[in-house]
Amino acid sequence: MSRFKPTTANVSHIVFDLGGVFTDPPSNDVLLSTVGSSLVSVRRLTSTSTWMNYECGKLGEEECYQLLGDQYCLQEGGLATAIQKGREASNYDHDLVAGLWAFKKSTPGVRFIMASNISLPDYTALQERWGHPFWSLFDYSFPSCKVGVRKPSPRFYRHLLRNTGASPHHTVFVDDRPENGFFSRLRMRSRGRYGVWSGTLWKEVRTLPMLILPVRTLVELKRPQRFWNFFSAPKYTTTQYPDDVDTTSLALASMPYSPEVVHSMLDEMLNYVDEDGLVQLYLDKSRPRVDAVICLNVLTLFCIHSRGYQLPETTNWIQDILLHRAYLNGTRYYPTAEWFLYYLSRLLVRTDDQTLRDRFEAPLKQRIKERIGAGGDALCLAMRLLVCSALGFANPRDVETLRAAQLEDGGWEASFMYRFPGMGKELGNRGVTTAFAVRALQEQAGIELGGTA
Repeated sequence: MSRFKPTTANVSHIVFDLGGVFTDPPSNDVLLSTVGSSLVSVRRLTSTSTWMNYECGKLGEEECYQLLGDQYCLQEGGLATAIQKGREASNYDHDLVAGLWAFKKSTPGVRFIMASNISLPDYTALQERWGHPFWSLFDYSFPSCKVGVRKPSPRFYRHLLRNTGASPHHTVFVDDRPENGFFSRLRMRSRGRYGVWSGTLWKEVRTLPMLILPVRTLVELKRPQRFWNFFSAPKYTTTQYPDDVDTTSLALASMPYSPEVVHSMLDEMLNYVDEDGLVQLYLDKSRPRVDAVICLNVLTLFCIHSRGYQLPETTNWIQDILLHRAYLNGTRYYPTAEWFLYYLSRLLVRTDDQTLRDRFEAPLKQRIKERIGAGGDALCLAMRLLVCSALGFANPRDVETLRAAQLEDGGWEASFMYRFPGMGKELGNRGVTTAFAVRALQEQAGIELGGTA
């Protein structure tokens, strides 16, 4: 396990998750048998709204197991047995805890906080198993079962900050999930390494062709009757993969649809706004997922149709992320900072709302200038340049770097674009990377000819 190296520079509080920080994530997912002899993973079950309600203290242990057993036709007792075995096998990194104890004693002004999504039975079991040497490390503990809400809900973080006096600007969040870091100024990267999907997956993922629209001669897309699905078929995922607002928003913003159809679909999307006012990814309330880039994509669509006012909490959340630089390590599904900044610039380009431009344009310009010269693959550089172009200034440094990355055949290597957290894989496509790079260089050339600096 890699080691967290604390820093005392302007840091008053360090917030730690439990899983993936003090413990290694399981190398293999546990599969449970169903009545029909098919298999379902424990990871899948713990990603459902039922399990999340259990972690918030809204369901008891037996009720949670019963609901999941009925929903997935699990063999009786299988889930309870798997969870109990997991509790009995759980252990923490003793070397890491010893190092943190030494650090804490040498810097008495820094407070340690535990913040984790965990059910009350699991929390109680870990308290008993890990004992005083571990739990006394923390000055505050915030398990979701006691808070009544899970990360990454803004309500969770507001509760934490209010009850500790911590400031987001002086707090380090150590978490293995990118989506849980949006209220921190600094954040640890996920420890996982990712494999690559490419080749035939291009034909299965509908989002990719839409990213290079309106170059319509390069893409062929078959429209669904209504909402879009990330995959054209459930070849790489669960049998029933739900339609999503991300792919749908990209399609509605990129392709011609009648206003009546669009507005009816926007009305339906509003049914998938969560208690925090944030748009969920899937049109399936049993799979609650929130991602900042996806929220930006949906917000852009609403603003195109003069309905951005219907997502005020989403807009406020986007502003918080921008101001606190919480995008730096990417989001749950989108791996780089440039995805967030690019989609925000796209919002400003597509909206007629001057108030929105006044709110975001200046801080976005400041944030993208901070990224000039930073590392990144070809897609990252291209998106950075496109943001600069949208804001009207040249970036010759990254233009030179992007040109140098061009291959002999005129294209660019595939860049990581999208990650699948549950499967430990990332998706890249050379065609999309090349299309973005060509467009970025063309737009920057136009700015240089116009003399904008």
